Amino acid sequence: MSFLAWIDFDQTDRERTHRIMDLFAEEDARDELGVSAVRDGLSDLMFPGTSTIQTRLRYMLFVPWIYRQAHRHAGSGFARAEVARALEIRLIEALIDGGEKTGVIGSVAKGALKRFPSDVYWAGLGVLGIRRFHGSRSAFFELQNGAEENIRLWSAGLPEEQPGFLDATTFRLTRDEAGFLIDRLHQVAPYSLFRELVASGESVQCASIWTHPMQATWTKDNQTLVRHAQFLAHMVRGANLLYNLMLSELMSERAGEASAWIGRYDEYRTRLSDWQRELAQLPLQDWHLEDLWRRVDATAHRVTPLTRRFMTEWLETTSRAPSPVCDNPDARRIIERRERALKGAKSRFANAAALSRWSGSSGTQVLGFRWELVSSHLKDLANAE
Repeated sequence: MSFLAWIDFDQTDRERTHRIMDLFAEEDARDELGVSAVRDGLSDLMFPGTSTIQTRLRYMLFVPWIYRQAHRHAGSGFARAEVARALEIRLIEALIDGGEKTGVIGSVAKGALKRFPSDVYWAGLGVLGIRRFHGSRSAFFELQNGAEENIRLWSAGLPEEQPGFLDATTFRLTRDEAGFLIDRLHQVAPYSLFRELVASGESVQCASIWTHPMQATWTKDNQTLVRHAQFLAHMVRGANLLYNLMLSELMSERAGEASAWIGRYDEYRTRLSDWQRELAQLPLQDWHLEDLWRRVDATAHRVTPLTRRFMTEWLETTSRAPSPVCDNPDARRIIERRERALKGAKSRFANAAALSRWSGSSGTQVLGFRWELVSSHLKDLANAE
C-alpha cells in the first residue's frame, strides 16, 4: 500500500491532488470512531463463519482438500506447510483455467501471494465445525502422519475432493457439497439468521439486510438483530458525516475562502441534513442499547465502556436535537472527544500533519455487516448442481 505525503507540496498542490483523488473516490470504510467491535459482534451473530475478506463459499472445501493432501506428505511440519503453500498457488491457476474471473484469491499476485485462502478461511472453518482440529495451521502440519485416522481433524461427511480440481475447477458447488455446508450451518448455528436465509433456498438481492423482503418470516430474535444493525449503521453514518464535516471545516479555515474544501464542507452539510431527516423516521425510542451490548458481549468482541458511552451520548444528543446536527455544539464535542480519545497525539483535531493526510472522505461507507458477501454465499448455495 502506498501513502501520499504532503511534505514537499504547497497548499495549491495539495488541493489539486485531492481533486484528482476525488475522480477515483469511493466511500471510505475505515473505522475512524471505533465501533468495529459492535459491528463485528452483530455480524458474527447474524452470519457466523463469515468475514469481510472471504470471497466464495467453495474455498470452505478447497482449503480442507489441500490440507489433507499436504498432511499426507512425508516430511517435517515445515515441509508439509510448503507443500500446502504450493498447492494453494496452484489452485489460483486452476480456478483461472476453469474460467473464474472474480473472487479468485491471488489472481493478481499468484506466486507472490502473501495472504492465502487458508489465512482467510481458517477461522470460519473452525466456527462451522468443518475444521475439528483446534490449533494453528503450523501446529496442524506438525501432527504426525496417520493423525487423521486417530484424531478427527475434519468434520464427518466432508465431501471427497473433486478429481483434478488442482488442474481446472470452478466455484460451482455440487449438490452434495452444498448439502454438507448447509448441514454444518444447521448443526453449529441452527438459530442464526444465516441458517434461516439458507433454509429458504432463495438468493434475494437487496441493498442491505434490513431491506430484505422476507424479514417478517424470520424469528423475532433475528429481527431484533437486524434492527440493531440498521440503527447502528444509521447512527454511525451520521457520526462519520459530522466528523468529515468538521475536518473539511478545519481544512477550509487553513486554506482560505478560495479553497476547494469549501465545496466539500457544503457537501457534508447537505448530507447531514438528509441524514437528520431520515433519522426522524426511525423509531429510535425502541432501540435498547443495553440489549445490544448484552448480545455483542456473548461474542468474541468486547465493547469498551468508552465505546458504550460514546454511542449512548451520540444517540441521546442527535435524537433530541431540534436544530441541525451539523451546528450542534454538543454533537461536535462528542465527535471530537471520541476521535481524540482513540488517536491521542495523532488526532486530526490536534495534529496538522495527520489532518493534511485526510483524503476528504473517511469512514463514510454505510456499515454492511457482511451482507454483500453473505448474498454471494447464498447465491453459491442456490446455484449448486
